[in-house]
Amino acid sequence: MRTERLGQFAGLGAAVLFGCSAPLISTLTGSGSALSIAGLLYGGATLALLAVRLVRGTRAETPIRREDWPALAALTLLGGVVGPVALVLGLARLPAATSSLLLNLEAVFTLAIAVLLGREHLGRRGLVSALLTSVGAVVLSQGSLSGANALGGALIALATLAWGIDNNLSQRLSLRDPIQIATAKAAGAALPMLLLALLLGHAFPPLPLTLALLGIGALGYGISIWLDLLALRNLGAAREAVLFSTAPFVGALFSVVVLRESLSAPLLLATGLMGAGVALLLREQHSHRHRHESLLHAHRHRHDPRGIGGSGDPHHEHDHALEELEGLPSEHPFWHAHEHRHLELEHGHPHVSDAHHRHRH
Repeated sequence: MRTERLGQFAGLGAAVLFGCSAPLISTLTGSGSALSIAGLLYGGATLALLAVRLVRGTRAETPIRREDWPALAALTLLGGVVGPVALVLGLARLPAATSSLLLNLEAVFTLAIAVLLGREHLGRRGLVSALLTSVGAVVLSQGSLSGANALGGALIALATLAWGIDNNLSQRLSLRDPIQIATAKAAGAALPMLLLALLLGHAFPPLPLTLALLGIGALGYGISIWLDLLALRNLGAAREAVLFSTAPFVGALFSVVVLRESLSAPLLLATGLMGAGVALLLREQHSHRHRHESLLHAHRHRHDPRGIGGSGDPHHEHDHALEELEGLPSEHPFWHAHEHRHLELEHGHPHVSDAHHRHRH
């Protein structure tokens, strides 16, 4: 339950940071080309994540492995290049309200892929929570498709589908070092876009606005991506999608409080709907007897020398080689990372669809 609560706070934190970044970016879109602005945002994200890694030092995490690179390349291409480019092209062809409404397809695609293909489970409360937050997003965007055209709608749908796949691929990689994954993703998106903008002679913002975009990208993209990976690790992609779907509401509220935009009735109604949806998800508990199949993998986990009778995680009671325990406490719980095998286990307890709980219901 402790890791689940951490995932919930991380997911909400990611939504808050990303939601606040959108209104700020909208005030700077005329300062340069779409490609240069997107590249600067991801450049700021890369710098922030490198700084976090430097401050935190090396932690007990499993680094990216050779077999992870295809998935990492795919999510970087989809989430960092295809999604943003399709979004920019779609935004140019659609009114703002229509774009906001269609962008909610990201949560729909993420949920559908996670549940139908990823074997994640979302109970009745989770489904009602997803419905409430989705309706709140529709209300927030005033549910209008006026001015829409087929090409613009298709481009926005392509962007949201790319991000939905990205979210599910990221969840599969979230057992690896989240800072390393986030940094690789941000750098993999920033460098090609910045180089392409330079080669094509695109306009870049003046220095003060460039620094502002780097700062917005540091928080709204860099730290947000890191927190989102923690949410994906501890909750699964379906529940993360519900929490992250509150980002448009956060952006609208930020616009009212900070940018002094007018308070509207749709915003007040969306506040109630999304608040109810998030509260319902936070209170959700899913528990039943289930069987764990034998599994070999590597990730950060908590080991309690006192065994199952102590406060440890029964999923991670396994033998260790002497070198795996070198320098670690012998009497107190500790976190570490190494390749380990899960033996078959049957028990019952509250759980979500994390990497250890993808089973039939």
